[in-house]
Amino acid sequence: MKKKLLASLITAMMSPVIYAQPLPPVEVIGTPDEINQQRLSKETVQSNVSATSDVVEILTESPSVSVNQAGSISGFPVIRGLADVRLDVQLNGMPLLSSCPNHMNTPLSYVSPSQVDSIEVYPSITPVSVGGDSIGGSILVKSDKPFFAPTAEQVTQGEIGAYYRSNGNAKGGNVEVTTANDKISLTYKGNMAQSENMDAASDFKTFTTTTNASSGTYFTSGTEGTTTDKDEIAGTAYESINHSLGIAYKGDDSLFQATFSKQSAPYEQYPNQRMDMTDNDSNKLNLSFDKSMNWGKFNIQAYAEQVDHEMAFMDYKTSKQMPMDTESETKGLKASALIPLSASSELTVGTEIQLFKLDDYWVASPAPLPHMMQPNTFWNINNGTRDRYALFAEWEKELNPQWKTRLGARYEMVNMDADDVHGYNLDYFPTSGSGGAGNQTTDAVAFNNAKHAKTDHNLNLTALANYKDSDTFDIEMGLARQVRSPDLYERYTWSTWPMAAIMNNVVGDGNGYVGDINLNPETAYTVSANFDWHAANQKDWGLQVMPYFTHIEDYIDAVVERDFNDDFKVLRYANQSARIYGVDIAANRKLAENNYGDWSMKAKVNYARGTNLETDDNLYNVMPLNATITLMQAINRWSNAVELILVKEKDEVSEVRNEVKTPAYSLVNVRTSYSWNKLRIDLGVDNLFNHAYDLPTGGAYTGEGNTMSINGIPLMAVPGAGRSVYLGFNMKF
Repeated sequence: MKKKLLASLITAMMSPVIYAQPLPPVEVIGTPDEINQQRLSKETVQSNVSATSDVVEILTESPSVSVNQAGSISGFPVIRGLADVRLDVQLNGMPLLSSCPNHMNTPLSYVSPSQVDSIEVYPSITPVSVGGDSIGGSILVKSDKPFFAPTAEQVTQGEIGAYYRSNGNAKGGNVEVTTANDKISLTYKGNMAQSENMDAASDFKTFTTTTNASSGTYFTSGTEGTTTDKDEIAGTAYESINHSLGIAYKGDDSLFQATFSKQSAPYEQYPNQRMDMTDNDSNKLNLSFDKSMNWGKFNIQAYAEQVDHEMAFMDYKTSKQMPMDTESETKGLKASALIPLSASSELTVGTEIQLFKLDDYWVASPAPLPHMMQPNTFWNINNGTRDRYALFAEWEKELNPQWKTRLGARYEMVNMDADDVHGYNLDYFPTSGSGGAGNQTTDAVAFNNAKHAKTDHNLNLTALANYKDSDTFDIEMGLARQVRSPDLYERYTWSTWPMAAIMNNVVGDGNGYVGDINLNPETAYTVSANFDWHAANQKDWGLQVMPYFTHIEDYIDAVVERDFNDDFKVLRYANQSARIYGVDIAANRKLAENNYGDWSMKAKVNYARGTNLETDDNLYNVMPLNATITLMQAINRWSNAVELILVKEKDEVSEVRNEVKTPAYSLVNVRTSYSWNKLRIDLGVDNLFNHAYDLPTGGAYTGEGNTMSINGIPLMAVPGAGRSVYLGFNMKF
């Protein structure tokens, strides 16, 4: 029976092409209607659902995006060397903020790949109507548009899916159900994802860690009484559950949408942080109203988010803990109007308000932990606020059939403040005194005696243009001045005590960080271009060469605060100047159409170089030269691909952060999918040849060991995952 089934499958794959359904074309990055935009379609997103639980990994399909690995479902997207808070990241129009001293709950950690319809990327330059408070570009992740049934009908539809990945014993599932008539649509989406620690391709450490609550040593991985293996990447386990309920009402010329979403993440471990996330609960409400007027279009959106975030050590379920809690509230309002001025021009004007409040406190650790973490609560950030108020105007004009321009200006006022603080050793907010364990009193007094309130006035200016030379060649050009104010952790973290400082680390390099109240906003001057050669039909072939150059004044880098002449230090955020330049290349080609199917290929190449102009040091966590080449085949109901990833050695590293150098590597991934009616099955193997490698932007491996001591662990890179076989399905109904 098995032999007959195998023979049938081989025959189906090798038989002459019978197009049972339209075959997906190679996705062309970029759209001719939107200047400086790269777009990932739903098909691209959904084809990766079984392979990853992190939306950021799917973003690497864009030629301008890489990823700085952190938690397994909360990596940091990087656009041309700039990451995290330097990017404008929006989830269904909500520009959310991380509420964690390690930025564990990034905006995209709140959405699973199965919930995403499309992704828009604006590399380097963000149009002022899209967003602000960023210097590196924008990422807009969007869910499905609401579905409405034909007039006088009631339609119920949905889908269900599940997957399994061998490395880490990862598994998950998703369900979506929509019921709608011609006016009202109601949708529920849910998903869960869970994984154990992943394994590297080979042993990457010379030690194993046995967790033992009575040892007096603090580990951040594993389960009480267990031992990690030499190839086990401690700190890569996770569990996450997402729910969303949406309702939409369609009028004759209007659309109202309301979505409530909730995430419960019982745990997510981190291989490059000294703590783990032991709980993250968030609730979001997103309301929007669109209406067409006789003078144009009007949109208003209001949103709110509440987050309760906890960190501790995953292996200790006993009294030996160091609990850390963060609570935040975000409220936002966005309004805009699109006004046609003529048949060839339009004006967009709008406003935006975002109010953000955060408390970050670490309750006293019970005995027998050292006295420096007792007897009171340590206030890392007390009533921190970051409120933004923005006004913008953008003019878009088609000068002639060849030239299209987009000019914009955006003003933002950013008000920031925080209340007084104290350490574990004080039960009041001191303004005098000295000493204390780890200089907690001295540092708290210095902070409390300083003026905390800061107001930044930021002006963004953008100029974008598209020139259509012919049916086969276009040029896009951009010039911008973009400004970002510091976040709360960059300005208001205050303790130089190494144990506290290493808990305030958003880049995963193992060092400790201290804020600076007097930081200036970052101001970036960017010039970029996209030389786009393509077939007249935009599908058969294409080549895009995208050079860019950014000069950043008051770049927030780091200087040494306390040096222990060892691997890790305490650093302080400081304004300096920086330069980033590079090029992205994307290509696609239809190769052949024969009895063995449709054959095509795509490729991307990234090169970025970042330098601190004051110290001549390299910027931290910039991806080295890399390339991805994919060969694709589609025949009958089958779609197949072989992917080759090539990464150069990372030898241009940040000295101030003691960044780890990593060797070059190459990986091969293979995947296949079978579609029949409303069923899709995905099968693939990542790292087919089980090649051992280190992550160039994975940071320092702090997933286990005496992590509470700043230099109690060895300096080493986070290894990449070994071979993983995955299988998933999705069925629509």
